[in-house]
Amino acid sequence: MDYFSEKELACKCDGCETKMDSEFMERLIELREHCGFPFKLTSAYRCDKHNTDVGGYPGSYHVKGRAVDIQVYGENASKLLSLVRRYGFRGIGISAKGDFSKRFIHLDNREHAAVWSY
Repeated sequence: MDYFSEKELACKCDGCETKMDSEFMERLIELREHCGFPFKLTSAYRCDKHNTDVGGYPGSYHVKGRAVDIQVYGENASKLLSLVRRYGFRGIGISAKGDFSKRFIHLDNREHAAVWSY
């Protein structure tokens, strides 16, 4: 991938495959190019077991290869949020509490818009 390594896209379980949706990845790359700053992914594809282990929602878009969590805060978070809908991301979860290094924005391309906080 242009900006993302197999390692950061892969499930955190040993031996799991990376199964990111190609259309999702095209949109993510376009968004990354438009933003002009690196995206540090803290979560991308998850197998069912890993999703359960981390307390992920059953049927999570991470399991479908259609979601990422991007470590971001401050001005870059504002820029990212101002652009996500343009690139087809309709699931937006925001973690903006605590240590800056733990803050992230979840993006997925579900059918209907949803915004939530962690």
